[in-house]
Amino acid sequence: MRLALFDLDDTLLDGDCSDRWNLWMIEQGWISDAEAFMARAEQMHQAYHAGKLKLEEYLAMTLAPLRGRRVKDVQKEVERFVATHLQPRIFEQAWACLEAHRQAGDTLVLISASSRHLVEPIATTLGIEHVLAVELSVEHGINEDARYTGGSEGIFSYRGGKVLRLKQWLAEQQVIPSHTTFYSDSRNDLPLLQYVDCPVAVNPDPVLAEVASVEGWRRLDWRTPTSASSPNALPGKSAHV
Repeated sequence: MRLALFDLDDTLLDGDCSDRWNLWMIEQGWISDAEAFMARAEQMHQAYHAGKLKLEEYLAMTLAPLRGRRVKDVQKEVERFVATHLQPRIFEQAWACLEAHRQAGDTLVLISASSRHLVEPIATTLGIEHVLAVELSVEHGINEDARYTGGSEGIFSYRGGKVLRLKQWLAEQQVIPSHTTFYSDSRNDLPLLQYVDCPVAVNPDPVLAEVASVEGWRRLDWRTPTSASSPNALPGKSAHV
């Protein structure tokens, strides 16, 4: 098995799906004090880009509006949200890169620090079967009336947690990959970028851009129209054709 691993926010997607979902929840009236909520969310957003975000604090705030809501009702809202707000923001080059890896016979995995209720529908849109994301806790009532608790569970797929979750998933699949490639934009993903065989910096933040330059990692700038990927441009392509 050859793995092609992809981060989501600012890598395949132009923007952050959780930030946009927060705005959507405000529009739906799910958040009472929108001004205070967004001020705190912005503080945490800045902490993320500085490599200092405590993800458990962010999740406690942003998952609270889901508490008590039926999973199937939230799923319907997410489907509308993805179709109208996220799908148009997927980089054109991302589509081409994903297809190139499919044609090469690679197994695609979307691995994100965002929550599964957002990441999984985006993965479906992208045609990616395997998803590693933050898992939400659910209470199961009668008549399949599952509701979100407003909490999360398991190992966060964040920073070094992405490496742990990948190892966990590989153990469950009972496979040892022959080659691994990982695409990401963020300094927070350095543990996984340093773990894989072929790290690729996509739209890198300043810290990742510097590391990529020093280490000689491949860099893609998908916010410019000239960096579209093609099958001939895949990292490590010559090693398996």
